[in-house]
Amino acid sequence: MSEIESVNEYLSRNDITNNRIASRYVSILEMMEIFIVKKGIGQNIIIDRELLKTAICDYFVDIARVKDFHGITKVNTEKIYGYMAYWLLKRKPIQVRLLFPESAFINELFITEFLLSSILAEKNISHTQCAQNAAFTQFQSLLYYNLKYRLVTQQSLELMIEAFFCGYGFLPEKPLVTNNP
Repeated sequence: MSEIESVNEYLSRNDITNNRIASRYVSILEMMEIFIVKKGIGQNIIIDRELLKTAICDYFVDIARVKDFHGITKVNTEKIYGYMAYWLLKRKPIQVRLLFPESAFINELFITEFLLSSILAEKNISHTQCAQNAAFTQFQSLLYYNLKYRLVTQQSLELMIEAFFCGYGFLPEKPLVTNNP
């Protein structure tokens, strides 16, 4: 991006329109609202829409840079989820109003669910298929732990997603189902 080129022009040049940005914003906001209802924490938190908007814009600027640098028009799924998760983690749009268990890491908990839901959906795996699988439960716990306590980058999240997809490719026809009595 040159000094005289605006952010909007830069994004537009990389096929990132205002409609696409707005659509992603709405999509992530809806996911957050579902997460909040499911956890029953609506009275304890708020979604800071400005921080969410900033995270979405940061994500798209980052994606535009990747497209420019590599001379590509589309980015892979792993990069989409990894970069989105990174910027949500960095900006922390879910804000705590009243303390509750897990409130200190509510954004990390949401991002764990966001990533897992996204990658499972990519492979048509239901959450119920994973519920009985010890390896998946361990993976989920480790992901959450890493989001809470470790240095995380867009690229490390992308690698984690790619590793999950790669491991999935080695599983038998019906993955993540246990037949234990």
